[in-house]
Amino acid sequence: MAPDPAGSPASDLSTSSRVRQLLDEAAACREVDASRARQLSLEARVVSRAEGDRPGEAEALYRLASLAHGAGDPDEAFALAIEAAEVAHESGTRVIEAWALHLVGIVHYQASNFGEALEHCLKALDLYRTTELHVDEGNILNTVASIYQSMGDTDRAIATYEQSLAISEPLGRFGFAALVLGNLARIRAQRSEYLPAVSLGRRAVDMARRHSPDMVSSLLADLAESYMGLADQAKAAECFAEARRIWEERAEHGAGPTPATQLGVLIAEGRVALRRGALQEAISVLQAGLDMAERTDRPEFELEINDLLATAFKRSGRFEEALECREKHDRQYREMFTHATDLRLRTLQVAHETASARRQAEILRLRTHELEATASSSSIDHALAQLDAFERVAQLAEFRGVDTDDHTSRVGDMAAEVAHALGQPSEWCELLRRSARLHDIGKVGVPDAVLTKSAPLTVDEFATMKSHTTLGHQILAGSASPVMQLAAEIALTHHEWFDGSGYPGGASGTAIPLAGRIVAVADVFDALCNRTNYKRAWPRDEAARFVVSGSGSQFDPAVVDAFVSVLLARHPELRGLIG
Repeated sequence: MAPDPAGSPASDLSTSSRVRQLLDEAAACREVDASRARQLSLEARVVSRAEGDRPGEAEALYRLASLAHGAGDPDEAFALAIEAAEVAHESGTRVIEAWALHLVGIVHYQASNFGEALEHCLKALDLYRTTELHVDEGNILNTVASIYQSMGDTDRAIATYEQSLAISEPLGRFGFAALVLGNLARIRAQRSEYLPAVSLGRRAVDMARRHSPDMVSSLLADLAESYMGLADQAKAAECFAEARRIWEERAEHGAGPTPATQLGVLIAEGRVALRRGALQEAISVLQAGLDMAERTDRPEFELEINDLLATAFKRSGRFEEALECREKHDRQYREMFTHATDLRLRTLQVAHETASARRQAEILRLRTHELEATASSSSIDHALAQLDAFERVAQLAEFRGVDTDDHTSRVGDMAAEVAHALGQPSEWCELLRRSARLHDIGKVGVPDAVLTKSAPLTVDEFATMKSHTTLGHQILAGSASPVMQLAAEIALTHHEWFDGSGYPGGASGTAIPLAGRIVAVADVFDALCNRTNYKRAWPRDEAARFVVSGSGSQFDPAVVDAFVSVLLARHPELRGLIG
């Protein structure tokens, strides 16, 4: 049975009361309303960031990662889990860091990156053991054992499963203990050690009957196969009959088995029927399973069923049907292998990119500390150091994207020149040059999974992306420095449209501050001229014509005219090419 992320509600962690309330509500509704749980976790992340509650932010990120994993989105789960581990490490929240590392290990495991999976899970285990908690240690050990099993080290897998069991039972985690016993029974059966497999399987079934009824059918199917290994067909038949009886009883109460559970039992029945030579029975059961797998879109089950059906048809002399099933199996295998390879490569790429970003962040931290240490000599020196530090944060946000060619400085330079063309005082133009460099500083709060996504953003993802305007304002506001005050204004307003259809406030016309109107033009033009993770680099004249086409709708016409004069002064060869 597949490992699950660790993480019980962490009410003992030092988060603020509002963040704690949101996270507890998210945990409470996760099983019945994952969408609501995600919304609450997102809100907890926003509130924790606004309040400077780093432990709360780390837990919110982990909850979002766990929800993404449960929703079948390993890419987002992986990126969020890495971010959660980073924030937890910085804030000294060891429990959350251990949970997040465990989830990173699970995604690596499911991508067949077994070396990386083992490394992260063992690190999570060591870290978790430094806390005063014990409830999730068995869960992490179960994942480690699963990795060993996948790597073919069954001796070490068995020893680790036994450690997990020894920790979980005394804590009263009997449902989880039944799962571990089932894993132990399965690995013993795979080694043809059928007597201990039966003993462990019976213990697992008895424990699950009392503490985790939804697992009983799957455990009975495994137990039936172990009995068949001992040539006890009667006991195997009893196990399958009980599994089906449980299906019917639970279905009567509206709690029928999941498709995965039913398919697991049907496949086990098919294997046992093949083993006893009941070929027609095997074909009938497996065809029912194949129909269900196709209806519920379970390709991993289709793969195994087609393999078994090919064998059953061949033994029955039905060679054309055997060949058809074999061809389906081979085609599905190629498709799944390609998908698994893609996932494996994406996971390794995200890990590499995150490590690079971590190194850049450490460089930024060290330099920022250096600036803070030298900024106490005078208030002017302090303001300059503060600005320089914020510029480096803005550059870090830029580094996380594909375009790392000093976008922030180019926008500042263009904005200053446009301001000059509009007749603004030189002092204000230079102030704008520095302030404009911080226009996207809020992107430090946007998850990598959204910021670096190459495909179109979903509605929720676009809402997250838009939050960089308000977050940037929150980061910069409150300073007495004129540069910071202007930068906060720009961060908030550089995505407002002249016709009022922009964000975040829907301001229009001259209600948008001049600095925001200028940076809006400079930012769009520079972004178009340079490659990003979702588009090519446009030719300069093409980008300029796009800006001109937005005059009066997206952009202030006066600012567009000033921009055109600046661009033609820089590039006279464009004269006649810009409408």
